[in-house]
Amino acid sequence: SRLEKLRAKGIYIGTSSWKYEGWKDLIYHRPYRSQKHFNEECLNEYAEHFTAVGVDHTYYAWPNPSQIKRYAEHTPASFRFCLKATERVTVFQYPKLKRYGKEAGKLNEHFLNAGEFEDNFLIPLEPFSKRLGPILIEFSHFYPGMISSGREFVEKLDQFLSQVARHKAFEFAVEIRNSNWICAPYFETLKRHGVGHVFNSWTRVPTIGEQMDALGDIPLALYAARLLLSQGTKYEQAVEAFSPYNELKETHPAVRQQAAELIRRAQVAGISAYVFVNNRFEGCAPLTIAAILDSLER
Repeated sequence: SRLEKLRAKGIYIGTSSWKYEGWKDLIYHRPYRSQKHFNEECLNEYAEHFTAVGVDHTYYAWPNPSQIKRYAEHTPASFRFCLKATERVTVFQYPKLKRYGKEAGKLNEHFLNAGEFEDNFLIPLEPFSKRLGPILIEFSHFYPGMISSGREFVEKLDQFLSQVARHKAFEFAVEIRNSNWICAPYFETLKRHGVGHVFNSWTRVPTIGEQMDALGDIPLALYAARLLLSQGTKYEQAVEAFSPYNELKETHPAVRQQAAELIRRAQVAGISAYVFVNNRFEGCAPLTIAAILDSLER
């Protein structure tokens, strides 16, 4: 298949998460007895179609090694899981949401605590590191009063990466959402630690193409991309408009072409790339991926 050929060149493509009933008849054709059976078993069928998957739940809680082991056993040895780093170390201030309990609205004293990340994330997952793509270190948008400048952020990131990137069994990629911080000092920091950048399509960030321009010819260890939302679209709007994610509701050909161009650039540079598409981008991630593969062939 087209995806297998790309995988042989170090290009991995998949979706953000995989348990979507709306994909039945599209990629899921096996008879599942129940919702529970589907949730437990569909990863195996998913892996017949894609070469990687983005795992979101490790953002909300430290990973459970036995669960990651189960994922690995359900999929071919060549299949890769890209886990999100846990928000315990990436959130500067907890949002005022019920699920944060008494921490809601408070500053996070564990922000960029490398030791805590090593103990609760990296060391427990070391046995499965060969099955993992880059750990995705996602930072939410920093608002005024949180961190004074891009320079301050890059200094904190530099300290964090200097500790965690020593774990050579793992690869890492960083995603930021403050537009004016996506510039040379940030990219140079990633380069120094052998860490990739996540070229993201999101409500309020420069396009993937503009992020590639900002990178210029600074060489990175790897590329990752996440097509999450189109510019100007809010998450809640997309959920409402696009559920149950069984068809394309919008098309964004320019972003698809930029994702294809990123893959081409990775191939020219001889580095690996991981591209993930979310249902909230155009309405149906598997169909968006098919369109990106088409534009790669053009």
